[in-house]
Amino acid sequence: MENIHIKIPEPKWGSELANIIIILEKLRVKILWGSVPPHIFFQLKNIFQILENLGSARIEGNNTTLSEYVEKIIEDKTEINEKEIEIANLEKAIIFIEKNVDENFIFTRAFFSELHKIITHNLSPPPNGEGSRYPGELRKINVSIAKSRHNPPDYISLPDYFEEFLNFINQNLEEQYQLLMVAIAHHRFTWIHPYDNGNGRIVRLLTYALLIKLGFQVKNGRIINPSAVFYTDRDKYYKMLEIADKLDEQSLLKWAQYFLLGLKNEIEKIDSLLSMKYVREKILIPAINFALERQSITQKEYKILKYLIQKDDVLIKSEELNKIGINNSVQKSRAMKTLRDKKMVKPSKENGRIYTINFINNYLLRGVIDSLDKQGFISDFLK
Repeated sequence: MENIHIKIPEPKWGSELANIIIILEKLRVKILWGSVPPHIFFQLKNIFQILENLGSARIEGNNTTLSEYVEKIIEDKTEINEKEIEIANLEKAIIFIEKNVDENFIFTRAFFSELHKIITHNLSPPPNGEGSRYPGELRKINVSIAKSRHNPPDYISLPDYFEEFLNFINQNLEEQYQLLMVAIAHHRFTWIHPYDNGNGRIVRLLTYALLIKLGFQVKNGRIINPSAVFYTDRDKYYKMLEIADKLDEQSLLKWAQYFLLGLKNEIEKIDSLLSMKYVREKILIPAINFALERQSITQKEYKILKYLIQKDDVLIKSEELNKIGINNSVQKSRAMKTLRDKKMVKPSKENGRIYTINFINNYLLRGVIDSLDKQGFISDFLK
């Protein structure tokens, strides 16, 4: 059985790839918390997970657009079609990963089996859908890969290939080789193609899980959208995978440089969202301006939200509304109740009476997405 053993290629220390690894290592240990309060940061993180899940699904041919998906979130409809189920499954898979994976985690067949069941749940099997004939099981048929000349291993040999893959991602490596392992693991999983369907979705989730294990704090403190590395130029992604399919050292080094450069650029770009000044001026104020222009909020609601956004802690009590000309206690209570009912503010703590802006499940989400788009955080691929 050829090509079962997986090796990490040795870069030249002084090469562009080595420089990328050094920068990523600095980002791994960088103190993350900036001036953005946690109740704002984690809403932004939620939005980037939406982008991640949608992007991963669209790489596989799902044609749901970002605007369509945002409207579904706002409307909170219970009836969804298979394309939307596919994206919702990816959201559940992220939750599963964040619940289970930490820096001491050991990847197992059972972990991948559960991940595969989650992403294919309630989806029609191929060729008509993005589900699976064998949810949670290694494929029992030979397959071909779309847009690739590579023929994955015979299904009979999959248990051996998969066992070697698990050994590879679970090995203890010196730090300078750990990111190279993530890059090589991404390619090798697609090369093995262990499942009859869903391999692309799983391998992008695996990248997220491996970053958690390596201590990049993507679960608790860093916003990241790993799939953006691939969907920004999907054709290049497939081209680079095909180069790596040769499995020789130079081809794998080219793949690793492409993969890790994309990851570095994405982390650096998104880390700008740790600055409250940036988030306030470039994201939130433009978002409420957008909502006012489209009459999703009233002038009074706009004044309250703008006052709230301009506070350092982005927190407000109803008693403070006299500072923007609302002096009557009944009017104050009514104004805050309206914003609560529209889900545009929420208690900073459960059942609390101190509120912060909420921009996830309401009309403000349209404006936040528009702001992120104008600041270059959203690829044309998602539109």
